[in-house]
Parts: sequence; C-alpha cells; structure tokens
Amino acid sequence: MNPFKGPGGYGRIVNGVMNIVMCAILSIYVLWTVQNVPGNEALPILTPIGFFVSFVTSFCVGEFVGDHVPALAWGQKLVDAMHVKNRVGRHFISVLVLAIVMVGSISFICTWINNIQQVGWDGTVAAWLMVIPFLLVSGYVVELIMLPIAMKMAAAISGFDPSKAPVPEGDVNAEVPVEPGA
Repeated sequence: MNPFKGPGGYGRIVNGVMNIVMCAILSIYVLWTVQNVPGNEALPILTPIGFFVSFVTSFCVGEFVGDHVPALAWGQKLVDAMHVKNRVGRHFISVLVLAIVMVGSISFICTWINNIQQVGWDGTVAAWLMVIPFLLVSGYVVELIMLPIAMKMAAAISGFDPSKAPVPEGDVNAEVPVEPGA
C-alpha cells in the first residue's frame, strides 16, 4: 500500500509540502531575529546546523499539528457560515484561519521547546511575542501562494482530487474540501 496515494496520501503531500516551505521561512526568520538580539551578535545562532535543528523541530511540530488540527476545514466552515461565494474571497479568508492556527501553533510550540527550561514562561511568551507578528504576516502570504500549488501537486501525485470526490451517500452534510481557485 502506497502511503502517498488516495485521500490519505493527498493530505500527507499537502501537509508535507506546506511544512517544508513554512518551516524553512519560520526557521530563518526566528534564527535571524535571535542572532540580532543585543548580546547575541557573536554567538553561533544563524548557522547551517542551527537552521537544520530549527527546521527539523518546526517540521516535526508542523506535521503533527497539520495531521491533527483541521485548520483548513475550519477556514472553509467559516467562509460557508459567512456565505462567501467569491473564490478569491473564500481563499483569502480560509487561508487566514489556516495561517493563524498553523503559524501560531508551530511558532509557539517551538518557542516553548527552545526556551521554557532556560527562561521560564515569561521569557518564552516574550520571545514568541517578539517574532509572531512577522511570522503571521509572512506565513499568510506564503500559504496564500503555496496552498493551491501544494494541492495541485498532491492531486497529481496521490491520484485523488477532493474537488472531484463524490459526497458519501446518505450524508447530506458531508463536506468535500474544494481546492482554492477551482
């Protein structure tokens, strides 16, 4: 059984592609910010090994969150509840929910992992608040651009396209995720 085929494969591919891109950007920005905190300029923070460790940590957190938190579905439910019909509007709003959930949770969990033992809760929250505004904005822009690309890749690789999937019989409330721009 191929883990990258069918609906499950589709989800794995979208989650993986999005996490590769997002975690690379999150890692570079956070390391750059910490490197430039007064007193840290001479420390080896923004280095290839520092990036690798940060990327792996954030990727693992992102994969877990992406597999267990239906953020995109929440965004789609929100646009349905708001009765948004415009494809572009639906995409912008649903991705906003996705970005807030994914970027917020990945960045907070990684900040907690890297800081809680050394600086406690106050320092951890302060560190997170220092980077979250830029991360949310950049994450939103990246997800706006990358999500449709990741979905097209996933449909081609997995052989599953949720926009063409049938609604299960007898389930009039079943939702089929629709690709943005479709």
